[in-house]
Amino acid sequence: MPGQSVHFTPALPLTCQPLPYLTFMGRAGFSGFPSPAQDYEPCTLDLNTRLVKNPTQTFYVTATGDSMEGWGIFEGDLLVVDRSIEPRLGHILVAMLEGEALIKRYALYQGTPHLCSTHPHYPPLPLEGSDCQLWGVVRAVIHEYVR
Repeated sequence: MPGQSVHFTPALPLTCQPLPYLTFMGRAGFSGFPSPAQDYEPCTLDLNTRLVKNPTQTFYVTATGDSMEGWGIFEGDLLVVDRSIEPRLGHILVAMLEGEALIKRYALYQGTPHLCSTHPHYPPLPLEGSDCQLWGVVRAVIHEYVR
């Protein structure tokens, strides 16, 4: 009726957490055959399961700067870093070089190991004779299109 307030009680509690995957095993009160689409019912997506292979050795870093844009790493991106991965040429590393935290690609430059960016204003940084501490290998980059 006009002018009256309506009391609404949601069927499920409102939450920002993913709802659990529900199945009706007993099917009491249901008739007919189960839907063929039942095999394709979605489960919740857990990025930790997908991206974190070694939880005790994994941490997250937020990227700053523009030196790695050519490799798809932009200002504000979230990096999943794994300390248990042995670095190889071509890996993107998080390292402390001469007291500065860096995100760079591990590569050979003129035959010697360097930390390299894709930006022309940032020259390759030689590793020989430098104080470099490896923090980990970047396993994944999470880039938000809408912030």
